[in-house]
Amino acid sequence: MDERETSQDIDRTAAEWVARMDRAPLSASERAELKQWLSVDPRRRGAFMRAKAIWMRTESARALGPQYDPADFQSTVAEPPPAPVERRGRFVKWSGALAASLIVVVMLVATLQMPTAYATAKGEMRMVPLGDGATVTLNTDTRIKVYDDEGRRRIHVLQGEVLVESRAEAPTLVEVDGSHVEATAAATFIVRKFKDRPAQVLVQDGRVVLAEETQAGTAHSPALPVEANTGASLLQGEEHGWQLSALSYGQLGRELAWREGKIAFQGESLAEAVAVYARYSDTSIVIADSELAQLPVTGLFAVNNPLGFSRAVAEVFGAEVRQEDGQIVIARVL
Repeated sequence: MDERETSQDIDRTAAEWVARMDRAPLSASERAELKQWLSVDPRRRGAFMRAKAIWMRTESARALGPQYDPADFQSTVAEPPPAPVERRGRFVKWSGALAASLIVVVMLVATLQMPTAYATAKGEMRMVPLGDGATVTLNTDTRIKVYDDEGRRRIHVLQGEVLVESRAEAPTLVEVDGSHVEATAAATFIVRKFKDRPAQVLVQDGRVVLAEETQAGTAHSPALPVEANTGASLLQGEEHGWQLSALSYGQLGRELAWREGKIAFQGESLAEAVAVYARYSDTSIVIADSELAQLPVTGLFAVNNPLGFSRAVAEVFGAEVRQEDGQIVIARVL
């Protein structure tokens, strides 16, 4: 595969193949050539399918009949009707014009750089290979879009929590809340976008560069390099930029416990712990006592067992657990 081949080159070639197939059935050697072309790069198969779909939409033009010629509509000046021509010759001319139009349409679609969307439901985790050894792992209730900007991968985090594992061979740019996280070498980092909370970036390995997008959307604030074992929170309000904080090995382990299907707490209040569980399950946990809600929680719990979590903390706090109307209620023992 030619490493310099761009997405536009692939889309143009795919359109040419579809046009050839429409003009006449492919010969055995042409079919073999097409099969070989498709097998070299996964992007080619996707481009070929898109080109076929666009071509099918243009089939409605055939309703104008074999005498239709797109050139007839390029001028509003009345001209004498064309002399009769051979039906097959006119069809070939029409097909050629339509093929050229298709290539233009495909190039325009390619210019839009349609993303690939990935999402997880509550309680679901999903790992997505991106090629070149890079992967993204989506935690519960997460949505992202992945763009291919001419060999440069761009990930837009719309909601939730994503673990990005990039490689030196594939520069990765992540967008979150109008800011950019760029990894030009191998790096492992988490990007979070939770409702009513500032965006966060946690770097486990390697190095990333943070930058805020300007109001014009065409430039960025001064780059801020962030090394491993560092967390960054996007400042809100009148302040701009990122606030950095060091992360211990233990903190990073707790932050990544969800990859093993666990939730790790280290002194968070019961109310905060319940809010975390709400991200993983539609089963609500209700704390019936305000003082109980402020007690600290420490431990490792299964993400898919809110009832087991509730019973464990209730036992420590001398409380009781009951299930009412599909909810779990933690209350003090009267």
